Amino acid sequence: MSNIPEEQINEWLKKLERESWQLELLVSAFTIFLLIQATNSFDGFITEIEYQYNFQSSKYSTLYLFLGLVHISLQALVFCLISHLMLRGFWIGTIGLRSVQSSIDFSRLNYSEFFTEKLKKKVISLDQLVIKLDEICSVIFAFAFLVISILMAFGMYLIFIGVIAIVFNALLDLTPDSFDYIITKAATLIILTLLITGLLYMIDYFTLGFFKKIKWFSRIYYPFYRLYNFITVSILSRSIYYYMISKFSKRKIRMVYAIASFALAFTFLFKFDQHPYYPVRDNEYTLSANYYDNLRPESDYIDVASIESDYVQKPFLKVFLRYNARYNNIIKSHCGDFTPLKEDGLNWRLKTKFEGGNLHIGQQKYEDEDFEKALTCLSSIYQIEVNDSIYESLTFRFYTHPRKGQKGLQTILSADGFLAGENTLQIKRVEIDSAGNKTHEEFATIPFWYQEDN
Repeated sequence: MSNIPEEQINEWLKKLERESWQLELLVSAFTIFLLIQATNSFDGFITEIEYQYNFQSSKYSTLYLFLGLVHISLQALVFCLISHLMLRGFWIGTIGLRSVQSSIDFSRLNYSEFFTEKLKKKVISLDQLVIKLDEICSVIFAFAFLVISILMAFGMYLIFIGVIAIVFNALLDLTPDSFDYIITKAATLIILTLLITGLLYMIDYFTLGFFKKIKWFSRIYYPFYRLYNFITVSILSRSIYYYMISKFSKRKIRMVYAIASFALAFTFLFKFDQHPYYPVRDNEYTLSANYYDNLRPESDYIDVASIESDYVQKPFLKVFLRYNARYNNIIKSHCGDFTPLKEDGLNWRLKTKFEGGNLHIGQQKYEDEDFEKALTCLSSIYQIEVNDSIYESLTFRFYTHPRKGQKGLQTILSADGFLAGENTLQIKRVEIDSAGNKTHEEFATIPFWYQEDN
């Protein structure tokens, strides 16, 4: 476009500004539709990783938090775009009204002189209202994507710190123990520096450039400003940010930030509930549909354990125990004499071995694993009771539940000891305290009703 005259470019931009509302309406409506679908899909994705993976562990907590910020970003964008669409509709209605009557005829209202004078001062003209609404709509449209960039920038910052922590943990594993003190001190210093300077960057952002105004400090702050611009990919939103804070009153922008922060904090800190006598968490007195395959919705995952039905007529009862990766450390401590071929987390697809001075590379052979020991190890952390009678010598099998593909164990209980009517299946799991003492703690309580099939 270097050969195009500047006047032609300016004219094209002005025309684009005048007609941008049409694109805004089209993009808003289409984006809202897609985002609602995307939010629902993302809800399902978040639920899936909660049940299939242990992303709440310390190794993956930053990634899990980043996904949470993506989810909040989608919701914030939907809210902003719906607000924009409604205001644009109001704006179009105002333009239509102006075409019918462009001014207020106060004489026809027949109000008192006092009210007439007050209204003349307070009620803005339709022309001013149209201009004001157009400006607000355009700003909201841009602000929606600025909100996204703020949330994603915070997520990128957390991921950066998480990567730094993972790198130092890897160095601790790879280097001799004599270097542990130096690596730990270096990691502490770097992460502490990132936390302090990151906080300064956030303060500077939300105060609209407080540290940039301090002459002596701005030179010190500038390298960190460049670093965090790179980490948070702020180049994508920097222009919108500076154009907005240079056009509008800083007091108004701070007020918008304050209202948005208050609304976000209120959402996290408070919830509306009119059931004070109903427990918040499930307990032994709760009948949860999640425990039964015939009652659990198709879209739901198994939380802890599941049986086929709440009403049993068969001579056997199938019990599925979900394998939750969150308890890998307990299983490892409980089964100290067994080491599986796979690690918790990333695993090499290739197997390397030095033999005869040569490096041999091949596929990992997981079929060499002792499956019987693995099954014994995993099943040994559970204790199953029905009506306080402990089942000994149960046969367990690895089992992938067909409903959602969840991994776990399945065992079958004989109904010989069941009572006619209500029975209670209680599942306990091994817990290990800091001293290494093992106890069986309540894991799941599942009531069911039995009638012998005649």
